Amino acid sequence: MPGDLVPQQMYDHECNVLKGWWHMHALDKSGVIADGEVILAGSVCYMDQSKEFRAGLPENVLGMFAWPSSGDYDVSADVGNIQSKVFMALPTTGPYELQTTEYDDTMTYNVNDYLTGWDQQLADYTPALKGKVRLGSPYVNTIVGICSAAPERNENGKLWMSLWTYHLPIDMSGS
Repeated sequence: MPGDLVPQQMYDHECNVLKGWWHMHALDKSGVIADGEVILAGSVCYMDQSKEFRAGLPENVLGMFAWPSSGDYDVSADVGNIQSKVFMALPTTGPYELQTTEYDDTMTYNVNDYLTGWDQQLADYTPALKGKVRLGSPYVNTIVGICSAAPERNENGKLWMSLWTYHLPIDMSGS
């Protein structure tokens, strides 16, 4: 019985943790992926009310960075294999510096810029952008990070940006 799962190359979509995650007590979250969701490593995701992972960042939820892609073999099994389909992400409340290939490359990023993730509530949203990191404004967008280095090429020739994770929800007290 031939398999039908064809994952992308592991370096096409990447989340590389520079600092903060390797300690045995470091913060991460595991769970199942909502049916039909495609989440790329390094993209912004969240856990919904059903405790399932979804791509993107609705306002005032805790953003997380996907560690593997939802189609990777360690998350999704091929035909005939047994797999629990457990997905893992790094919450933005953890003290991490990470690099991601999943950002909106139409924007210019500088050190100390606030970052959010694309989702349907934002103007100019397209489904291809869902979950990609983008520039954000504190108290206007839910913030998931702060740029620590402008985009540059990694060892595989892919562009990625570096950021420190940071959680800042929109201040809803004035509404």
